[in-house]
Amino acid sequence: MTTRRRTQPTQPSQPTQPGPIDTSEMPTVHTFFRREFRLAGGVVRGVAAGDSARAAEVSEHLEYVARCLHHHHTGEDELVWPLLLERVPEELAPIVHLMESQHERLDALLGEVERLRTQWQSTADVEARGRLADTLDLVHAHLTEHLDAEEERLLPIAARTLTYDEWHAVGERARRENPRKEMFLTFGMIQHDGDPQVVQRMLSTAPPPVRVIVPRLARRAFRKHAQRIHGTPTP
Repeated sequence: MTTRRRTQPTQPSQPTQPGPIDTSEMPTVHTFFRREFRLAGGVVRGVAAGDSARAAEVSEHLEYVARCLHHHHTGEDELVWPLLLERVPEELAPIVHLMESQHERLDALLGEVERLRTQWQSTADVEARGRLADTLDLVHAHLTEHLDAEEERLLPIAARTLTYDEWHAVGERARRENPRKEMFLTFGMIQHDGDPQVVQRMLSTAPPPVRVIVPRLARRAFRKHAQRIHGTPTP
């Protein structure tokens, strides 16, 4: 994780709402990553030896989930950390090393997942399957530790330090980076286990028809994908 300090702190613009900002969207997004990485090792182990077609299907799912997590962390690194380090460096100091070490560990594990995934997807080899599944279990363990620490220690500071517009920019970036063809699936991934009230607020600025249609299409996209990958529409 890149955390660069600047010599002159920037002053936040006036927030569009008084008091601490609402950061509850972040834990809601995290439910996507917690669930899919918790299930990932088991999904890989369920692929029969030599079934390269199924291995390729599961591999595509793993690539998608890992890519979403990478974009999520990159957005934090570039849009959240620099502002917090400028404005509350003393308060953030005890957390910096922890977050950086956790990100570095996750990056290394995800790199290993990518290497094993590409090896396994074409051969469905038993040995590669086991190494990939075990590595995915490690990713889940370290990711859960990281997300817990982030929610407990970092988000309260962000809520008191960032403006609404600055925080909103993180979500806007995530939406821009999400390929259009994956838009409904990604929202469905978040919606499935996410707090319904928070999910509703995520669409609060959209036109009324969008607020009705998107959840329905997202739920359909998620259930179809989950049935194909997990064998159930409600994993």
